Amino acid sequence: MNRPPYLMRIRIDKEGRKLNIWLPLFLILPVVAIIIAVIMLILAPVVLLAAAVLWPFGWGKPLLIAAPAVLDCLCALRGLEVDINHSQEKVFISIR
Repeated sequence: MNRPPYLMRIRIDKEGRKLNIWLPLFLILPVVAIIIAVIMLILAPVVLLAAAVLWPFGWGKPLLIAAPAVLDCLCALRGLEVDINHSQEKVFISIR
């Protein structure tokens, strides 16, 4: 499995003013992961019941694999770079 991103860099240049922010995601992600785990634990009975009800219609399996799919998408963000240049404004976002 791929590792989640550990660092995000945001650089904004607007009319001579520059803002450069480094966000250490390896400090933020454990806190967010704990909060998401608690929410998932609380909602687990509801999700299982909904999956059991929706299984005959073909929606049960996608409902059960939604959480791992979201985690895979989060881990796939590593290496993403967004560079936007618009007249006097420049925005650069890098996720490593």
